[in-house]
This record gives sequence, structure tokens and C-alpha cells, in this order.
Amino acid sequence: MNNILSGIETLLFCDETKFYINAGDSEDAIYYFAVAVDKRAVPKIHSDFKRLLVASGVKSSIYHSTSVFKESRPRERLMNDLTQFIINHQLHTFCYKYSKNIYFEQTINLKMFNTDILNFHKAEFQALFYFLIVLNTYLRDRLVSVPVKEEIAMYFDRNVYGTHEIEAFKFPSDHFILKQMTFTEKSEISLLSLPDFLGYIFRKSKQSQDKFESGNKSIETSPLVINCYSCLTQINAHKLFTFLDVNDTILSRAVQIISRSS
Repeated sequence: MNNILSGIETLLFCDETKFYINAGDSEDAIYYFAVAVDKRAVPKIHSDFKRLLVASGVKSSIYHSTSVFKESRPRERLMNDLTQFIINHQLHTFCYKYSKNIYFEQTINLKMFNTDILNFHKAEFQALFYFLIVLNTYLRDRLVSVPVKEEIAMYFDRNVYGTHEIEAFKFPSDHFILKQMTFTEKSEISLLSLPDFLGYIFRKSKQSQDKFESGNKSIETSPLVINCYSCLTQINAHKLFTFLDVNDTILSRAVQIISRSS
């Protein structure tokens, strides 16, 4: 493990949540989330997280927010404890939005780069591609003032992209401070539960906000949703939540240039 992470300073634990118009959402989009952890702090944060779950009575060997939190049993205390866990450990989090209606068709122009692993015909892969280049740019060029140390390794749940039990990829370019990413089972890395939780409270909060903005002005009454919004607000208030805003016109232009130069 030490040899694999030689030179790595920060680990990013990542997950995504998807929105579909056909499922009643307001948009077709994929949101990516990353939680940054200093490599030296991983053992303590891992043990603290496991103790928190045991103390909260979570018995499942693999944490999934959709299984833990239910309308019939919101478990606000556990949600609040997980929020305070992120705040107390000063874990900086990042969010990136991939809009399918903006990027999908034009990004297919990069199909000449397709391999057994790369597939620009798939929205899920396109979303991952944009998340990586946008996050790398923000951190490399210090466009966000967060203490994330270089070099960086990323970990993902392999439920979408991994085809083998553990799949790893190293970035070949010196332009990337993101040096490697690994797709693995969530059961192998407990801290993948952190972006899972972040994505869950974001999703519930956004769906409620979208409902209001679509014209439904009724007051939210779900204790689960209300607490999700409260927890996300607290993380943001402590300046631990960064939305990676990006100029869509510039990013679209970059794709066109890449596709024409190949």
C-alpha cells in the first residue's frame, strides 16, 4: 500500500448521483462528489468513522445512505453526527455537475479516443471525464482556497466504471496533480461512505428545491429532507463545500478543439 501511494499526499474519495427527467427530476444530469482526506489522517478517520457507525447502531457491513435513511425512519441524529464528523475533521468536499443536454452530443466527437476503458458514447464516462479535468484545473491552478496537498490519488466505487475486482489508472500527463484513480468495491474502503452521504443529502435537498422552483410553493414537511438541507447548509457554512462552477462555453470550446486536433 505504501509503495502504491508513494509520493501521494491527499486521497479523494468520490461518488456520484444521477438525475433523470423521465424519473421526475428537473434535469438529466450527473453530479460528482469528492471528499479530501490527508493521507496521514486516513487511519484515524477510518477508525473514528467505524466507531461512529457502531455507536449509531448501523449493522450493515457496507454503508449505503439510501438504506440507512428512510422517510419512515429519518435517523436525524446519525445524519447530524455524520455532518459533525465532516466538520470536526475539516474534510473539504467538492461537487461538479455534468449536464447531459449541454455536453453529451458534442463530447461524442471525442470518440476517436475510445478504448476498452474509455467510451465517450456513454454519459457516465463523459461525466467522469469532465469531473477529472475540472477538478484537476481548480486544484492545480489554486482556483479554490482549500488546503488540499499535491499529489492526489482518487478512489471510486466500481459500480459503474470498474470491470474487474479492482481497477486502477495512472494519469500520464505532468499537467495532472491527480496522479491515479482506483475503482474498487465500497466494502474495501470504508471512507467511500463519506461522498455517498454527501451525495445523498445533496440529492434530497436539490429535489426539494427543484420542486419549489417548478411552482410547488408548499412548505417542505419531510423531516428527512429538512434535515438533509440543514446538514448540507452546515457543511457549506463551515466553508467545506465547494461547487466547481465552470464556464460551459469555454469547456464546450475546449472539446471542439481537442476533437479537431486529433
